[in-house]
Amino acid sequence: MKTKEWYTSEEMGKICRISTRTIERKRDALLEINTELDWFKMKTKPYKYSFKMMGEFLSPEVFELINDNRQQARAIECMHSNGTLEQHLSFLEWNYFITISYKDSLQKEKCFSAMHEFYEYLNAYSFDSTNRIFFTTEPFANRTGHHNHFVLKVDMNKDDLNAFMEKYLPTGIIDIIPYDYQKAGIFYICKNGKTEEDWDLMGNKLHEEGCMLKALKLAA
Repeated sequence: MKTKEWYTSEEMGKICRISTRTIERKRDALLEINTELDWFKMKTKPYKYSFKMMGEFLSPEVFELINDNRQQARAIECMHSNGTLEQHLSFLEWNYFITISYKDSLQKEKCFSAMHEFYEYLNAYSFDSTNRIFFTTEPFANRTGHHNHFVLKVDMNKDDLNAFMEKYLPTGIIDIIPYDYQKAGIFYICKNGKTEEDWDLMGNKLHEEGCMLKALKLAA
């Protein structure tokens, strides 16, 4: 099964073998619990449902298997995208894949600058010649405001990093997971394309590492 990011209720119902009414009832129940849940596109019809919504109707084992296959397919696609930024960055070492959904409805400029400020604080607190961050700023699908996805290379454990983010970033829901090279986190971040206003890459030895990677590719 070829998976994608967004599905109509009919498409999701066919995959999960449930009625569209069941999907709508579950959607309404989830939004009643969390009005900021970004699993739905409801500004225009037909409404769209995130791939994550399948986890509400499939067994954990089946959903995990589908998701793993989906992410590995993305990783293969990423590695065959020769000359792209995401392919280049996939060769670098990363520790964490992180999403932060801010409580307040931040404008894109504020959300973007929050990442720059965070990295400056992080670099001052835990300076290392290999510290780096790659992030994107994206709008929410179902509410006003923006959020950030980013990958990070830093010498900090997860608990310390979470506490640091809570201190130096605007209040929000923080999701930190170890970076998994088989799941193409870089590709996920680049999924919607990029403009100069919604992404950035910061690090201490980017030029040197870029030259090293170029030399390795030419030698291959």
